[in-house]
Amino acid sequence: MRRFDCPSCGHEVFFANTACLNCGTALVYAPGRGFLPSTDGDGFCANRAAIGCNWAAESAEGLCLSCQHTQVVPDLTVPGNAERWARLEAAKRPVIRALHHLRLPLADAQGQPAPVFKLKGDPLGAGAPKVMTGHDNGTITLNIAEADDAERAALRESLGEPYRTLTGHFRHEVAHHYWQVLAEGNPAQLDSLRAVFGDERQDYAAALEAHYRDGPPADWASHFISAYASAHPWEDFAETWAHVMHLLEGLETARAFGLVPGDLPLDLPDLAALPMARLAEVWAALSVALNAVNQAMGHETFYPFVLTPPVVAKMEAVRRLILGT
Repeated sequence: MRRFDCPSCGHEVFFANTACLNCGTALVYAPGRGFLPSTDGDGFCANRAAIGCNWAAESAEGLCLSCQHTQVVPDLTVPGNAERWARLEAAKRPVIRALHHLRLPLADAQGQPAPVFKLKGDPLGAGAPKVMTGHDNGTITLNIAEADDAERAALRESLGEPYRTLTGHFRHEVAHHYWQVLAEGNPAQLDSLRAVFGDERQDYAAALEAHYRDGPPADWASHFISAYASAHPWEDFAETWAHVMHLLEGLETARAFGLVPGDLPLDLPDLAALPMARLAEVWAALSVALNAVNQAMGHETFYPFVLTPPVVAKMEAVRRLILGT
């Protein structure tokens, strides 16, 4: 994330700010242009009052670029769902910003927002099937229980995951969408991805069943960014894509605050133009330091993953796919 200044007084403002804390100017964020002043409320996303969205309206319905992609919102008659919706959208906005800045397509062939998100809660009735987080042909469903920290921590523990965040969910699920958009229908691109991640035509349901029954291979950490990535090539790709985005956005933020070498570019697209070997080298040094700081403060590990050479090679494949090279 870049650093931002108030357009009225020049004081630093942050990505989630709806107003400058120094001069009180109401702020609206426009992707690609930064923060703009708004003294009379013109240009605000229609969801500003409901969920604190600070982005600029872009659609005929008055929704911003990010909110346009939400097709289903939680049942707001259920206590706590308004807060869960707000947390989910706050996690989604940086993801949409990155996709926009990397010039990845955010519309389908008819010009409609794509991917779209359904933010749904489990049915209240006893025995009703729970909402499953996942992707299906451009539609991403997310169980809003993930917006509750305690629920997410319990799932992380039960699944043996070292890391589980809302932003991570969004980055992982959009990866499935971009596999379809950028690779399917392009035989050369598919062959390139299969050479790195394996053949995705193997039975997906059977692969997941085997993963949850038998666990990952003993040497998974040498070849995959996470244990779950070993379940199927689609999941390997999605996990790897998510970590490419972690690195790019993490390094953009670190560069803005002077935490990484000054010869790194400031902007996300320019960072993405660097070879993954260089990005991984800088990220490893940064994450080791931040892991130590977190441990000194009694917090969980900042980045509990190892970027082995095979993993970096997979990340390079994703980087090239994003850039279209």
